[in-house]
Amino acid sequence: MATIGTAGHVDHGKSTLVTALTGMDPDRLAEEKARGMTIDLGFAWLTLPSGREASIVDVPGHEDFIKNMLAGAGGIDVALLVVAADEGVMPQTDEHLTILDLLRVRSGVVALTKADLVDTDWLDLVRADLAERLAGTTLEHAPIVTCSAVTRAGLPDLLAALDTALDAAPARRDTARPRLPVDRVFTVAGFGTVLTGTLQDGRLRVGQEVELLPDRRRGRIRGLQTHKRTVEEGLPGSRLAVNVASVAKTEAQRGDVLALPGSVPVSFALDVALEVVPSAPHAIPHNAELEVFVGAAQTPTRLLLLEGAELAPGATGWAQLRLAHPLAALRGDRFILRQPSPSLTIAGGTVVDVQARRHKRHDTALLARLAALAHGDPADLVLTALRPAATTSSARRPGGYGGRDLPALVRATGLSEDDVTAALAELEARGALARAGDFVYDAEQWQRLRMDALAALAAHHRQYPLRPGMPREDWRARLGLSPREAAAVLAALAAEGEVVEASAEGAGRGALVRLAGHQPQFTAEQERAVERTLARFQSAPFAPPMRAEVERELGPELVAALIDRGTLLRAGASLLLEPSAYAEAVRRVAVHLHAHGRLTVAEARDLLDTSRKYMLPILELLDEQRITRRLGDDRVAGINAPSAAQASAPVAAPPPTMKGDDGPDPDG
Repeated sequence: MATIGTAGHVDHGKSTLVTALTGMDPDRLAEEKARGMTIDLGFAWLTLPSGREASIVDVPGHEDFIKNMLAGAGGIDVALLVVAADEGVMPQTDEHLTILDLLRVRSGVVALTKADLVDTDWLDLVRADLAERLAGTTLEHAPIVTCSAVTRAGLPDLLAALDTALDAAPARRDTARPRLPVDRVFTVAGFGTVLTGTLQDGRLRVGQEVELLPDRRRGRIRGLQTHKRTVEEGLPGSRLAVNVASVAKTEAQRGDVLALPGSVPVSFALDVALEVVPSAPHAIPHNAELEVFVGAAQTPTRLLLLEGAELAPGATGWAQLRLAHPLAALRGDRFILRQPSPSLTIAGGTVVDVQARRHKRHDTALLARLAALAHGDPADLVLTALRPAATTSSARRPGGYGGRDLPALVRATGLSEDDVTAALAELEARGALARAGDFVYDAEQWQRLRMDALAALAAHHRQYPLRPGMPREDWRARLGLSPREAAAVLAALAAEGEVVEASAEGAGRGALVRLAGHQPQFTAEQERAVERTLARFQSAPFAPPMRAEVERELGPELVAALIDRGTLLRAGASLLLEPSAYAEAVRRVAVHLHAHGRLTVAEARDLLDTSRKYMLPILELLDEQRITRRLGDDRVAGINAPSAAQASAPVAAPPPTMKGDDGPDPDG
């Protein structure tokens, strides 16, 4: 499928010519019919001599409605530039031709209409003027067909020329990433919201889930029509009407883009290759306030020149567009820039990076990167997308090392998934990239990330030599990685044997990260202090010093290290036990429960010959490990309680117990 778009000055007969060619009046508004002037986009279709069907988008020619013209010009394959023979080239002829040139519409036909109103000599003059105006534009070699919509003279020749122009038009690409720039929104009774536009880059099918950008409002395709015929699938280049469920008419507008969920980015800033039209009345200054048109969308924008203070008429350069409202766009999209007052088209160009960040101006590395994005082959584009752009802020944030997964690379490069996959294979064979799970990195950036990741752990081990590792979230934040990317990087480094996921007190395995060779080491003085403290635990296994006292003697770091080593067990927040003492407590409690079925706190206290102060946290630990289960004020056997045989097995007997030092037991 293909789309033909009209262009030309007001009153030069565009709509009349479309009606003569198709039998359909593209003017659908009552005001248009009353005024005899096209105000908004009109639509029709025709069958060409070759038998192929083509859509026609008819645009308004008046300068007051140039924004409506631009909404329809972005998706055309062939331009039908209409010039009235009795008037010749007029101001909007020039501006429309400038727009077609900036949009790189490379195939077209010029219809020299109203030929029945002038003589041959005048026609020759107008032809010569047209040829001069077309020189140097994308329509320089477009045929000029003399015709009349009233007498129908020349219409067969015009249809044949359009057929030939469609043969010469570039084939519509199918990157499996369909998007429909919405140029019209309406409702149909019993069906709901309908969006129309010219489908680009892929196919849409009935039943697909879609999202409406930039708001990312989700919906589902209920039905599709092309030229009022119901179809199951819309093809690239076709004019398509999409009936979308779950999207109200008030939630959609011209300029939105309908796409598959997550396939098209939404941008507040675009890096662009800019070209100023030679006929611009003045140079464009840095920080100019303009209007940008992309697809069917428009928004005010601030133009930031990345090289000089201004860009002269006819000049090209790199720039960033800071958008007042978000737009859905892809690398390679063409855009138009107009000054708001006096209203005039002054520039255009190509979108180079849709995920633009703030840049330092006059940055040669940035300019080289933009050039690579604009002109590189698929492998170069992928590699450039994997290299983080220089910014005025720190690169230590999610994505600061340039890592991307496949969907992100597809969005960043504008290539198809197949092209990106092939480019990745080529780069991997060259040793130019590294992989970590679903993420891919430029080889140099991966080494930087790897060294930073290991250095962060080494610094933590130096600062806290007794700790088993660095909290994983602290490590992730230090590197500025997203949780998903951090998990992939950690898995890759662990597979190489460089890091290990460790456990932390009160948390599960994986809460800490350490270098593979790291082990907490005690100094000789610390070893002696630990030995003295452990002697106190051994002399009173069920009435040991409380944790706060031990931390005053040894320090919190050393106590945490003893817990991590398993030298001491934590029983609640305040009590520590030796593992052998706890094992003996488990055995005694289990023997009692097998014999009596229930256990009171007082009985438990007597079993261990200790006080309530110590017994309560021990019982809490038994409950936590499901060795016991609380039933009212008593305990019964839990699902993890040892069997009678296990409870009867000998356990290394602890040294003689000693009463706690907290005074008489009120239950004694």
